[in-house]
Amino acid sequence: MTAYADLRVLFRAPAGPRRGFGHLVRCRSLARALGVRPVVAVRGGTVALASARQLGCEVVAGRAVDVIRRIAPDVLVVDDPVAADARRWIRCARRAGCRVVTVHDLGLGARDGDLVVDGSIVRAARATRGRALRGPRFAILDPVFASGPRPAGRGGAPRVLIALGGGPRVALARAIAQGVRRGAPHAQIRIAGGFAATTAIGGGPVTWTGPLNGLADELAQCDVAVVGGGVSVYEACACGVAAVAVPVVDSQRPTVRGVQARGVARGATRTPVAEHAAREVLDLLAQPLVRRRLAAHARRMFDGGGASRVAGAVRRLVQSPVQNRAQAAPHAETTSRAAAVTGAARRAS
Repeated sequence: MTAYADLRVLFRAPAGPRRGFGHLVRCRSLARALGVRPVVAVRGGTVALASARQLGCEVVAGRAVDVIRRIAPDVLVVDDPVAADARRWIRCARRAGCRVVTVHDLGLGARDGDLVVDGSIVRAARATRGRALRGPRFAILDPVFASGPRPAGRGGAPRVLIALGGGPRVALARAIAQGVRRGAPHAQIRIAGGFAATTAIGGGPVTWTGPLNGLADELAQCDVAVVGGGVSVYEACACGVAAVAVPVVDSQRPTVRGVQARGVARGATRTPVAEHAAREVLDLLAQPLVRRRLAAHARRMFDGGGASRVAGAVRRLVQSPVQNRAQAAPHAETTSRAAAVTGAARRAS
């Protein structure tokens, strides 16, 4: 990992028990790839602020204009699907002469950055004002996922991880766990409730992890993971784990359909969702060869190196003269290369 010690980066992202913490996790992952401290202006309540600090972020508060004046960043990274809020921060950054990077899922949000990053498996053909990095090759994941898939042949009782986040998703996680237990009473089931504290749901065959500082360790120890349709499904793919993706919010449905269509994960979109997810888990547990093939294909598409590629593009953006930004020749990690890589992966699948 290359550190850019002289680079000042400010992140802006939403977080909370209901909206999730994926945007915040992505900011921390990019900060790690850049080798900088994650200084984050969080859009959210007290739980979100506490969770950001728990993740090791330095939280800054205040109006966009005041925060940007105080931090004086070289780069503002905005990872927020709400375009109105994102544009307010982008305008303030541009007035301060700051470069802007915008990060997206499915093309949502203000695509007004000098560099636009969308690591979604589903392509959204939307106009951008700056250079664009699109596709799984640029999925921003914690650099720990670039180290390779988990070791095979763990042995023992099969382990299932259910990681849908805390808050209102606890009941859904419990229902999925009960469905898996009915079909595979010998399986060990662990439920991860995200970063926000919530009520434990008991021990025995089903254990509760409590708040976690990332899923890498838990994913490395499971045979099947049930995850949301956001960053966590890409993390499972990069870890080389057979996954069942569940859309915990409606905006995740295109991603869940996308991972299904590309054959990198199973999806649970039919109602009742808990029963559908449990059936998919039981099917994967009963077919080790199918499980291994699914995980291997997922790892080929999501190699975990996206954060490093984006970090390199951010460095080049900062080094390029402002007045020549629009005329700059595209680098290797531009949209054309991303499209070629994604097209090759599609043909291979």
